Amino acid sequence: ATKDEDVSLRDIFDLPTQTTLGSHWFHQGQPTGLLMEARFVSPKLLCKSGQEAVAEAEALVQKVLTAEAPEERRKVIKCLDQLSDSLCRVMDVAELVRQVHPDSSWQNAADEVYASMFSYMNQLNTHVGLYRKLVEVMDDPEISCAFSAVEHEVALSFRRDFERSGIHLPKDVHAQFVELSSDIQESSRGFLKAQSLPPPSDLTVSVPVDQLRTLPSQVTMHILQSSSTHKRADGTAVVDLVPDDYAAHYILRDCADDATREAVYRAWQHGSTPAVNMLETLLEQRRALSHRVGFESFGHMALEDKMAKSPSHVDEFLRGLATQAQPRWNAAIDALSQVKARARQGQRPSQQMFPWDRDFWVARQQMDKGALPSLQAYFSLGRVVLGLSRVFKGLYGVELRAASPQPGEIWHPEVRKLEVVDEDGRPLGLIYCDVFSRSSKAHVGAAHFTARCARRIDDDIEVSAAGSTLHSSQTVVERNGQRFQLPVVVLICDFPVPAEGSPSLLSWNNVETIFHEMGHAMHSMLGQNGFHNVAGTRCPVDFVELPSILMEHFARSPHVLSLFGSHYKTGAPLPLDLVAKHAQRRREHAALDLHAQLFMSALDQRYHSPVLDPLGKGAKGWSTRSLIDLHSDPMFSDGPSKSFFGHVSNTQWQSRFTHLIGYGASYYSYLFDRVLAGQIWDRVFHGNQPSQAAGSPLSRQAGERFKTEVLSWGGGRDPWLCLAAVLDNGSMRHGEIDAVSQGSKAAMRIVGGWKLPDI
Repeated sequence: ATKDEDVSLRDIFDLPTQTTLGSHWFHQGQPTGLLMEARFVSPKLLCKSGQEAVAEAEALVQKVLTAEAPEERRKVIKCLDQLSDSLCRVMDVAELVRQVHPDSSWQNAADEVYASMFSYMNQLNTHVGLYRKLVEVMDDPEISCAFSAVEHEVALSFRRDFERSGIHLPKDVHAQFVELSSDIQESSRGFLKAQSLPPPSDLTVSVPVDQLRTLPSQVTMHILQSSSTHKRADGTAVVDLVPDDYAAHYILRDCADDATREAVYRAWQHGSTPAVNMLETLLEQRRALSHRVGFESFGHMALEDKMAKSPSHVDEFLRGLATQAQPRWNAAIDALSQVKARARQGQRPSQQMFPWDRDFWVARQQMDKGALPSLQAYFSLGRVVLGLSRVFKGLYGVELRAASPQPGEIWHPEVRKLEVVDEDGRPLGLIYCDVFSRSSKAHVGAAHFTARCARRIDDDIEVSAAGSTLHSSQTVVERNGQRFQLPVVVLICDFPVPAEGSPSLLSWNNVETIFHEMGHAMHSMLGQNGFHNVAGTRCPVDFVELPSILMEHFARSPHVLSLFGSHYKTGAPLPLDLVAKHAQRRREHAALDLHAQLFMSALDQRYHSPVLDPLGKGAKGWSTRSLIDLHSDPMFSDGPSKSFFGHVSNTQWQSRFTHLIGYGASYYSYLFDRVLAGQIWDRVFHGNQPSQAAGSPLSRQAGERFKTEVLSWGGGRDPWLCLAAVLDNGSMRHGEIDAVSQGSKAAMRIVGGWKLPDI
């Protein structure tokens, strides 16, 4: 990139939109349509586009159903992929609009479009004719032998989706399956809705007002304004508090009184009994659903197409990690116990550590060491994005360039548009960055939305339906005589809005966040294999986080940070000695976070196992009994950690485990991909070696290896083959590589024995 391009890339994020230099990135005029799609010019046309997409899909359905000649049957997989793309290009944009558009008329239109198209998609998922034609084509060796490796994966993905919908079942069993699926959706909504119910008044904790003085003033004010107060007979002012997440967090961290922390913890973690009842209903329905399609449990059903393949393989992985981790979390607890003993000299309280002790004594340990100066002034958002562009150029020969959106192309003035280009300046895709905080945006946290997947379009099946859509010239590229639809993604974050003279400054954690989300975006940009259904991030859930977590390693590398870290006012370089001190602080309690992730992963597996109630009582409350039983598992009950991590009577922590909705039986994926990313960082990019020995981790050779063996495939190759290929660079034994490539239980055991992830 030229110097001017670097300045532009930095300035569109660091300068306020309303300034002279910032405003030229947002133009007024005749709207061209959201994301450069002319059919998304208005809410009315968004609704029309949904109808047209369904019409196009119907025309493609007929093409599949009437495919008889060999050349027609050969195009069935392509036709199904095109059908999926025609629907997703509208549905995915509708979902985005629901989350981020500030105009309620757009949101209402998006709700209508999404609901109607979701219903239509469900009809397609149970379309017996489509399923039979797909099976017929896949089972015909004269047709399937001509499939490319990627096309074979596309066909498999469609077949799995059909069969996961129970389409291959007898009519009466299928009817039960459909009814159960509907019940599961209703129970999922009920469980999430129960999270917003106010806690019962009998969970009130009486806290002396004096004990709130160590809390931040705004927290104390929140508690006093939202709770009643009274005076005891001795004149002590007391606040009657029903702990919410906000108040509990600060009381557990800052209140020195053990009894108060215990009382607040017990009330906070008591949990919602309606939520627990709804959760148990949901888990029982999932098990029944899995039985309808012939699986031993929902875990077996959910993991069939994942890297893990089966619950026993996940257990192998988790136990391998726990064996490594136990000495680390016992050491962490010993260190906290020593801090407590020093602070309580002359007193005779129990030195045993309990769950309500964790946050307080971790904070006290940090306080004893003194606060470290913040790094935020060195990480303006514009400088960080410029650094990302330099990282991508060093690894893949890819750059980010600031682009000026056309009128109506973006949904809010604060949205920034980036073009992704290769070394020859050829476009690879578009990234829209909706990264600044605002009230009109749903609180989804940091997220990556795929608005349009990459795929080949010059060989599309011609249909005459009204839904046939033209592609914008800016989102199509020609390569080697073929035409491709370019990917379009949207990144969502919640960073401070820049002001005059004050850019958006990021904490180190937020630097990791934007690196993580850009890792997803680059997967979408480089995972162009010709098919929509396996493009970019459309791969197994226990593999999709690998590229993004790998980017977090780059965000921790002193060499990488020095590429862009500089003081936003003085230009002084990032002090790497201070970075090292922050890194050491963050590692001190990583073992405690690792334990929490391991426990949640194991609990998720238990809740989706063949036997839900470990005691076989069959009565309500079995999810709590299962949780208690897990605490005594040797994986978690070793040594001094037992009381610190043990179950607290009359609490129902599982009532707050909302990840069970979206990640049922696959919560382990977070840890799994952290271990994989750590191995690739160490073995491919040599990130575990001193910089003077290994050189910069921004190795083009290593980047090309990762791009070729992982990113470029998207979901078009078995992830185990991708993993084995990228690691097969002489740093691992061939026997280990062979075992990994097979993705067996032995492979999961090997991964469980790899270096512990940094959390």
